[in-house]
Amino acid sequence: MKRFEGKVALVTGAASGMGKASALRLAAEGAKVLLGDLNAEGNQATANEIEAAGGVAHAVAFNAADEASCKALVQAAVDQFGGLDVVVNAAGIASFYHLHELTNDIFNKFITINLTSVFTICREAMPHLKKTKGNIVNFASLNAKVMTAYQTAYCASKAGVAAITKCMAQEFEADGVRANVICPGGIETPMVKNIRFPEGLNRRLLANLQPLGRKGEPEEVAALVAFLASSEASYISGEDIFIDGGARSAL
Repeated sequence: MKRFEGKVALVTGAASGMGKASALRLAAEGAKVLLGDLNAEGNQATANEIEAAGGVAHAVAFNAADEASCKALVQAAVDQFGGLDVVVNAAGIASFYHLHELTNDIFNKFITINLTSVFTICREAMPHLKKTKGNIVNFASLNAKVMTAYQTAYCASKAGVAAITKCMAQEFEADGVRANVICPGGIETPMVKNIRFPEGLNRRLLANLQPLGRKGEPEEVAALVAFLASSEASYISGEDIFIDGGARSAL
């Protein structure tokens, strides 16, 4: 199945986890993929993997905390491949903090990386997406709607991603641009494996996050990304779609 033959996709967070899986899936279905990640080595490794499988990819060093880097990433996709059809914002950070540990600097870091970078990339990409009647798939989280203890900054940033995505879906629907947000639950990624937990947390407050008894796999999320970005989802826009193993209904 080559749903993205002749299409150009930009994927952030492409060095690992759900971003990497999404990039691999889009490339396998024919897209030329521009990869962005702070982890330059991992980002290039993803590009190499795509090319070894017969796909087309170009890796660009990308810092989600820097506005100029966000703008440059979009321009790199257009310069490298001549246009832009799909934007997938998967880059982000996650950690747990007691409220008293959460300084303004830490809080603002979450907002900058998880939310402001998404806003900037979408804004810069929109003129190009209007030309191709393309679409955006942003990554929020289960925590865009279900708030959990110790994640004040993370939840705020991901709720913001859901909000701006829905706003863009409405603003640009007349231009033929769709925008949707994926809300994953617990997915087996390097970020989740290395997530920070504070000392003395109440584990009861984090119960029922995996009602199916396992974490999800990045490839399961990538399949949803590919569907939403494809013409098969042409009547889906402005939606927040949960892929969380039923966690939202269990909380």
